[in-house]
Order: sequence, then structure tokens, then C-alpha cells
Amino acid sequence: MIPFSDLSLCRKRSRSSHSAISARTFIALAMVVWLTSGCALLIPPERDLDPEAEQTAARLRRINAELTRFKCVGKLTLVLPAQTNQSFRAAMAGQLRQRLRIDMFAPFGGAAGTVSSDGNHLFIVMHPTREYHRKRFGSGSLRRFIQMDVTVQDLLEMMVGRIPMADGLSARTEQDANGYGRFLVLVDHRNRIRQRITLDDSLMPVRSEWFDHGQQLDYTLTIDGRQVVDDFVLPERIDLASAHGGRLSVVLERYEANVHLDQELFVPAKPSS
Repeated sequence: MIPFSDLSLCRKRSRSSHSAISARTFIALAMVVWLTSGCALLIPPERDLDPEAEQTAARLRRINAELTRFKCVGKLTLVLPAQTNQSFRAAMAGQLRQRLRIDMFAPFGGAAGTVSSDGNHLFIVMHPTREYHRKRFGSGSLRRFIQMDVTVQDLLEMMVGRIPMADGLSARTEQDANGYGRFLVLVDHRNRIRQRITLDDSLMPVRSEWFDHGQQLDYTLTIDGRQVVDDFVLPERIDLASAHGGRLSVVLERYEANVHLDQELFVPAKPSS
């Protein structure tokens, strides 16, 4: 026979064991709820596909796809914060996707500077002071030159009549609230707007705005005028404006499409001493 005191102890142990099991069960259930709700928060919201918008985006990416090389002359204006506006006559040549050369000439004559890329290095030459800078191509950013995170490839795309558009974004169309046009909006996997392209009545791009991860405006491209060269529809002028005050304007004249370009052209010579 089990003594009464032992029975009491068994009941206490039984209640303690039951309480411990209940506590473990509660903790386990709480963990399941927390993990499942956490996973739900990590899963981005599903994006509704807009077939018409995706077709428009694909069409914009194919504009002038056969145009891979060019040369032209024109005018370049560079506006940087807290600096005097600089305007130059310019001779320009490019080969997609990474080769570009811009030679700038002072308004009253004489070489002013050269910005060039051969796909391996970026070059900046200041002819009056005989400064010669070469750096690894890396991402091809032209920030040192125009103080905007625009790449060589971006600028080349603009100069052959295309709007640079990042991969991996979904497209949708929106109507301007005032009825002045349509927008092609590109959003990322978290449904954040990364780019907004304004289309005219013929669904050609006239303006593009890029936004950072925080939905703040980064920079804007405006296309002014059109010209047709060898059946390629090209801008007459492109204007890049940074949200921080910088601006680059390029006027394209005497444009020649798909001309032969020597690869040595994109490696500028060092100024003579």
C-alpha cells in the first residue's frame, strides 16, 4: 500500500508535469504562429500582370535594336551644383554596349576635354591642364563626370533612341490624372515604383523618371524633338536632370548610324607635354 504522503506527492508531481506539458504546448503553438506570420511578412505581395503593359515595355526595349554604332556632332551643356554652367561643341561616337567617346571643344575654339570608355577603362582628359585620368570600368558609372549615377550603357541607350529599363521589373500602365498622356510604370518585387515612363499619343516615350529604393526621385530624362536617320527614329535632344541639382543636356546633330568605328578611337591619347 502506498502511504498517503506518497499519494499526495504523486498528485503534486502529476499536476507539475501537466503544467509543464501545457506550458511547452503553449510555447510550441506560439512559435508556430510567430513563424507562419513572419513568413507571411517576408513573402512579397503578388503582382497582377498587365499583358498590355508588358508588351509596351518589350516594344520600348526593342526600339532601334539594329542600331549598334553611331557618330555625330552636337552641343553638350553640363550644369553642376555650385558651379558655373559649362557649354561645349562636341563630337561623339558610340558602340553598344560599353564604348563611348565624347570630345568637347570650347566655344571659342580649342579642345576642352574628353570622356571615353573602351569597355575596360574609363578615361577623362582635361586638355588645357593636360590632366589624364584612367580608372577601371567597373559598373561604368559616369558619376565622376556628371554627378549622376548614370552608366555608359545608359547614355548609349539614350543616344540611340531607347529608354534604359532595368530587368526583373513588372510593368503596368496608368493614365495621367489630367488626361495629358499615359504612364508605363515599372515596379519591383515589393511593388515599389522604380521607373515611370511618360508616353505620347503614339505611345513613344517622351520622359522617364527613376526612383531609388526609398521611392525618392533619383533623376529624370526628357526627350525633346525627333529626327529620322536611315529609318531610325532618334531624339534631337536629351536632358538628364538629377534630383540634387545636376543637369546634362546633349543635342545630337549630323547623326550617322551604324558607321565603322576603329576600336582605338575609344582609348584617348595622353596630352603631349
